[in-house]
Amino acid sequence: MREAVKIAAMMKRLIPALILFGLAVAATAPAQAIVRGVEATNRDGLRSFVVRIESDQGEMCTGVLVSPDLVVTAAHCLLADTDYDVYALDRRFRSTTRGVLAKALHPSFDGSAPPRSQPGIDLAVIRLDAPLGDDFAPLPLRAVSTPAVGEDVTLAGFGTTAFGRRETARKLRFTYLRIRGEMQIGNTMLMASDSERESQRTGAGACQGDSGGPILRGDPGSFILLGLVSWSSGATNERSGAACGGSTAITPLTPHLGWIEARMRELRAIDSSVSTSVRLPPLGRDSRNEWLEWAD
Repeated sequence: MREAVKIAAMMKRLIPALILFGLAVAATAPAQAIVRGVEATNRDGLRSFVVRIESDQGEMCTGVLVSPDLVVTAAHCLLADTDYDVYALDRRFRSTTRGVLAKALHPSFDGSAPPRSQPGIDLAVIRLDAPLGDDFAPLPLRAVSTPAVGEDVTLAGFGTTAFGRRETARKLRFTYLRIRGEMQIGNTMLMASDSERESQRTGAGACQGDSGGPILRGDPGSFILLGLVSWSSGATNERSGAACGGSTAITPLTPHLGWIEARMRELRAIDSSVSTSVRLPPLGRDSRNEWLEWAD
């Protein structure tokens, strides 16, 4: 009950955070965190399955390689009717690029609904135009138990170290969060925050560019994918206006494995010589769309 009260308090001062934004400059990131984290430098660790997704309109997100040519990410990362590229880091941390051959967005996701009242599932699957090679180790999808309140998890992503600091993006970083419980906001999300600051003061969490990034159980070499970052909020006891450093909202994957696996089969069946998308109900895109607030 105490956790439910804490989560309700977070919502009173929630700043919806599209963790997606336009990159106008090349990154010169310091060795700092997503928010309060560290740069990923293990050649056999996160870089082998965490990827960066960018559109030709300057939008950026994170994703997870689940097969040599398939990536899962957040649906709101793919709202634009434009071209996307996926960037992965080889064992020497050099960038390897693949185009997006096709994508499927969850049919329930409503791109015109703001994060606070999103009725659908913020989830998508991408087919690459060519598989990634032996330098990469896709993270398999599997059914898992729901994270318990108080469970510590790992967050990884290519986003900024603080709200608005675009120059710090495009560097793979990770940090640790603590699960605070579930929240029903049109759909069921997992909520997590810094284990010490508990979203009251700016602490560890997702920021702009981390959408679609993995929430992981376990340790390097035995990571289990629990969910994907959807959005974040600012700290409840601070008035900075930032949408980072408070709570991180997570789309759990186990309830949606059936949909993901069906889309993976469909995307694999597409002729690789023809670029396409699995077109689902139209998604809103206008100047008031909070998911795209920092994208243009």
